[in-house]
Amino acid sequence: MTDTMVPALTIAIISSYHVVSLGLQQIFESRETPRFLVHPYQRMTPDVLLPEHRPDVVILDMETERDVIGAIKLMREAAPKIKILSFSGFEDKERMREAIEYGVDGVILKVQPPKVVLAAIDALYSPFHNDAFPERNGTRFASQREVSKIHPTTETRPAVWPDALTEREREVIGLVRQGLSNKDIAYQLSISDSTVRHHLTSIFDKVGVSNRQKLLVHAHHIGSTPD
Repeated sequence: MTDTMVPALTIAIISSYHVVSLGLQQIFESRETPRFLVHPYQRMTPDVLLPEHRPDVVILDMETERDVIGAIKLMREAAPKIKILSFSGFEDKERMREAIEYGVDGVILKVQPPKVVLAAIDALYSPFHNDAFPERNGTRFASQREVSKIHPTTETRPAVWPDALTEREREVIGLVRQGLSNKDIAYQLSISDSTVRHHLTSIFDKVGVSNRQKLLVHAHHIGSTPD
Protein backbone atom coordinates (compact mmCIF):
# COMPACT_ATOMS: atom_id res chain seq x y z
CA MET A 1 0.00 0.00 0.00
CA THR A 2 1.53 3.31 -1.09
CA ASP A 3 1.36 6.61 0.74
CA THR A 4 -0.89 8.03 -1.98
CA MET A 5 -3.63 5.70 -0.76
CA VAL A 6 -3.66 7.31 2.69
CA PRO A 7 -5.88 10.38 3.09
CA ALA A 8 -3.94 13.61 3.52
CA LEU A 9 -5.87 16.56 4.88
CA THR A 10 -4.63 20.14 4.86
CA ILE A 11 -5.32 22.11 8.03
CA ALA A 12 -4.91 25.87 8.36
CA ILE A 13 -4.44 27.18 11.91
CA ILE A 14 -5.37 30.85 12.23
CA SER A 15 -3.83 32.21 15.44
CA SER A 16 -1.43 35.00 16.30
CA TYR A 17 -0.24 32.97 19.31
CA HIS A 18 2.81 31.01 18.17
CA VAL A 19 2.53 28.60 21.10
CA VAL A 20 -1.08 27.76 20.12
CA SER A 21 -0.15 27.09 16.49
CA LEU A 22 2.87 25.04 17.52
CA GLY A 23 0.90 22.97 20.03
CA LEU A 24 -1.86 22.16 17.54
CA GLN A 25 0.68 21.42 14.83
CA GLN A 26 2.44 18.90 17.08
CA ILE A 27 -0.88 17.20 17.86
CA PHE A 28 -1.73 16.77 14.19
CA GLU A 29 1.74 15.78 13.04
CA SER A 30 1.89 13.04 15.68
CA ARG A 31 -0.85 11.19 13.77
CA GLU A 32 0.24 8.98 10.90
CA THR A 33 -3.18 7.96 9.57
CA PRO A 34 -4.81 10.05 8.34
CA ARG A 35 -1.91 12.34 7.49
CA PHE A 36 -2.27 16.05 8.22
CA LEU A 37 -0.51 18.84 6.37
CA VAL A 38 -0.55 21.81 8.74
CA HIS A 39 -0.06 25.46 7.78
CA PRO A 40 -0.08 28.16 10.49
CA TYR A 41 -1.23 31.72 9.78
CA GLN A 42 -1.25 34.71 12.11
CA ARG A 43 -4.56 36.01 10.77
CA MET A 44 -7.29 35.20 8.26
CA THR A 45 -6.59 36.72 4.84
CA PRO A 46 -7.82 35.92 1.30
CA ASP A 47 -4.40 34.36 0.60
CA VAL A 48 -5.27 31.44 2.89
CA LEU A 49 -8.03 30.47 0.44
CA LEU A 50 -6.02 30.58 -2.78
CA PRO A 51 -6.61 27.37 -4.78
CA GLU A 52 -2.96 26.25 -4.67
CA HIS A 53 -2.94 25.89 -0.88
CA ARG A 54 -6.62 25.94 0.07
CA PRO A 55 -7.14 23.95 3.29
CA ASP A 56 -9.69 21.24 3.96
CA VAL A 57 -10.14 22.38 7.55
CA VAL A 58 -9.60 25.77 9.18
CA ILE A 59 -9.09 26.11 12.93
CA LEU A 60 -9.95 29.68 13.89
CA ASP A 61 -8.57 30.99 17.19
CA MET A 62 -11.41 33.18 18.45
CA GLU A 63 -9.18 34.89 20.99
CA THR A 64 -6.78 36.33 18.44
CA GLU A 65 -8.95 36.73 15.31
CA ARG A 66 -10.52 40.16 15.68
CA ASP A 67 -13.25 39.76 13.06
CA VAL A 68 -14.40 36.17 13.57
CA ILE A 69 -17.71 36.62 11.77
CA GLY A 70 -16.02 38.38 8.85
CA ALA A 71 -13.52 35.51 8.59
CA ILE A 72 -16.31 32.91 8.60
CA LYS A 73 -18.25 34.83 5.93
CA LEU A 74 -15.11 35.11 3.80
CA MET A 75 -14.52 31.36 3.96
CA ARG A 76 -18.15 30.46 3.31
CA GLU A 77 -18.28 32.72 0.24
CA ALA A 78 -14.87 31.83 -1.22
CA ALA A 79 -14.77 28.11 -0.38
CA PRO A 80 -18.11 26.71 0.87
CA LYS A 81 -16.74 23.16 1.24
CA ILE A 82 -14.08 24.11 3.79
CA LYS A 83 -14.79 22.82 7.29
CA ILE A 84 -14.43 25.44 10.02
CA LEU A 85 -13.67 24.75 13.68
CA SER A 86 -13.62 27.57 16.21
CA PHE A 87 -10.92 27.29 18.88
CA SER A 88 -12.02 29.06 22.03
CA GLY A 89 -12.05 29.25 25.80
CA PHE A 90 -14.98 29.28 28.23
CA GLU A 91 -14.80 33.08 28.38
CA ASP A 92 -15.68 33.36 24.66
CA LYS A 93 -19.26 32.08 25.04
CA GLU A 94 -21.04 34.93 23.27
CA ARG A 95 -18.64 34.96 20.32
CA MET A 96 -18.83 31.16 20.22
CA ARG A 97 -22.62 31.28 19.90
CA GLU A 98 -22.28 33.89 17.16
CA ALA A 99 -19.77 31.72 15.31
CA ILE A 100 -22.12 28.72 15.49
CA GLU A 101 -24.97 30.84 14.11
CA TYR A 102 -22.78 31.96 11.20
CA GLY A 103 -21.89 28.44 10.19
CA VAL A 104 -18.84 26.94 11.94
CA ASP A 105 -18.86 23.15 11.79
CA GLY A 106 -17.69 22.60 15.34
CA VAL A 107 -16.07 24.02 18.46
CA ILE A 108 -12.84 22.96 20.13
CA LEU A 109 -12.32 24.20 23.68
CA LYS A 110 -8.78 25.12 24.67
CA VAL A 111 -9.03 22.98 27.80
CA GLN A 112 -9.72 19.82 25.82
CA PRO A 113 -7.01 17.14 25.48
CA PRO A 114 -5.32 16.25 22.16
CA LYS A 115 -7.53 13.21 21.54
CA VAL A 116 -10.64 15.41 21.58
CA VAL A 117 -9.02 17.79 19.07
CA LEU A 118 -8.24 14.84 16.79
CA ALA A 119 -11.75 13.45 17.25
CA ALA A 120 -13.20 16.77 16.12
CA ILE A 121 -11.25 16.54 12.87
CA ASP A 122 -12.18 12.88 12.41
CA ALA A 123 -15.85 13.75 12.82
CA LEU A 124 -15.65 16.34 10.04
CA TYR A 125 -13.23 14.79 7.58
CA SER A 126 -12.71 11.10 8.20
CA PRO A 127 -12.19 8.41 5.56
CA PHE A 128 -14.57 6.26 7.59
CA HIS A 129 -17.42 8.72 7.02
CA ASN A 130 -17.34 8.84 3.21
CA ASP A 131 -17.40 6.22 0.46
CA ALA A 132 -14.91 8.08 -1.70
CA PHE A 133 -12.69 11.14 -1.64
CA PRO A 134 -11.94 13.43 -4.57
CA GLU A 135 -8.52 13.76 -6.05
CA ARG A 136 -6.79 16.94 -4.88
CA ASN A 137 -3.31 18.28 -5.52
CA GLY A 138 -2.30 15.00 -7.16
CA THR A 139 -3.13 12.89 -4.12
CA ARG A 140 -5.87 10.33 -4.52
CA PHE A 141 -7.90 9.79 -1.39
CA ALA A 142 -8.67 6.25 -0.31
CA SER A 143 -12.16 4.87 -0.78
CA GLN A 144 -14.09 3.22 2.05
CA ARG A 145 -13.20 -0.22 0.68
CA GLU A 146 -9.51 0.65 0.48
CA VAL A 147 -9.49 2.00 4.03
CA SER A 148 -11.03 -1.23 5.28
CA LYS A 149 -8.05 -3.07 3.82
CA ILE A 150 -5.70 -0.85 5.82
CA HIS A 151 -7.78 -1.24 9.01
CA PRO A 152 -9.66 -4.51 8.56
CA THR A 153 -10.88 -4.63 12.17
CA THR A 154 -12.39 -1.15 12.15
CA GLU A 155 -16.18 -1.13 12.47
CA THR A 156 -18.20 1.77 11.08
CA ARG A 157 -21.35 1.63 13.14
CA PRO A 158 -22.88 5.10 13.37
CA ALA A 159 -22.83 6.69 16.82
CA VAL A 160 -26.28 7.63 18.10
CA TRP A 161 -27.86 9.20 21.17
CA PRO A 162 -29.67 6.64 23.37
CA ASP A 163 -33.47 6.87 23.50
CA ALA A 164 -33.32 6.62 27.30
CA LEU A 165 -32.08 10.22 27.64
CA THR A 166 -34.65 12.45 29.32
CA GLU A 167 -35.63 15.85 27.94
CA ARG A 168 -33.63 17.57 30.69
CA GLU A 169 -30.56 15.42 30.00
CA ARG A 170 -30.77 16.37 26.33
CA GLU A 171 -30.85 20.04 27.34
CA VAL A 172 -27.76 19.51 29.50
CA ILE A 173 -25.89 17.84 26.61
CA GLY A 174 -26.72 20.80 24.38
CA LEU A 175 -25.31 23.24 26.93
CA VAL A 176 -22.19 21.11 27.46
CA ARG A 177 -21.58 21.26 23.69
CA GLN A 178 -21.75 25.06 23.91
CA GLY A 179 -18.85 25.00 26.38
CA LEU A 180 -20.83 25.91 29.49
CA SER A 181 -19.52 24.92 32.93
CA ASN A 182 -21.66 23.10 35.51
CA LYS A 183 -22.30 26.43 37.26
CA ASP A 184 -23.39 28.08 34.01
CA ILE A 185 -25.64 25.14 33.12
CA ALA A 186 -27.24 25.33 36.58
CA TYR A 187 -27.91 29.05 36.09
CA GLN A 188 -29.26 28.53 32.56
CA LEU A 189 -31.70 25.81 33.67
CA SER A 190 -32.49 27.31 37.11
CA ILE A 191 -31.30 24.21 38.95
CA SER A 192 -28.56 23.51 41.49
CA ASP A 193 -24.95 22.54 40.74
CA SER A 194 -25.52 19.16 42.41
CA THR A 195 -28.51 18.51 40.14
CA VAL A 196 -26.34 19.25 37.10
CA ARG A 197 -23.76 16.76 38.38
CA HIS A 198 -26.53 14.19 38.89
CA HIS A 199 -27.74 14.71 35.31
CA LEU A 200 -24.21 14.37 33.95
CA THR A 201 -23.63 11.14 35.87
CA SER A 202 -26.84 9.74 34.41
CA ILE A 203 -25.89 10.94 30.91
CA PHE A 204 -22.43 9.36 31.12
CA ASP A 205 -24.00 6.06 32.16
CA LYS A 206 -26.61 6.07 29.37
CA VAL A 207 -24.24 7.21 26.61
CA GLY A 208 -21.47 4.88 27.76
CA VAL A 209 -18.74 7.45 28.45
CA SER A 210 -16.79 8.19 31.61
CA ASN A 211 -16.41 11.97 31.56
CA ARG A 212 -17.31 15.27 29.91
CA GLN A 213 -14.46 15.09 27.37
CA LYS A 214 -15.58 11.68 26.10
CA LEU A 215 -19.15 12.96 25.90
CA LEU A 216 -17.89 15.75 23.64
CA VAL A 217 -16.04 13.21 21.50
CA HIS A 218 -19.29 11.25 21.15
CA ALA A 219 -21.16 14.44 20.23
CA HIS A 220 -18.49 15.33 17.65
CA HIS A 221 -18.86 11.93 15.98
CA ILE A 222 -22.63 12.26 15.80
CA GLY A 223 -22.42 15.88 14.70
CA SER A 224 -25.57 17.02 16.48
CA THR A 225 -27.27 17.54 19.82
CA PRO A 226 -30.01 15.04 20.81
CA ASP A 227 -33.50 16.34 19.93
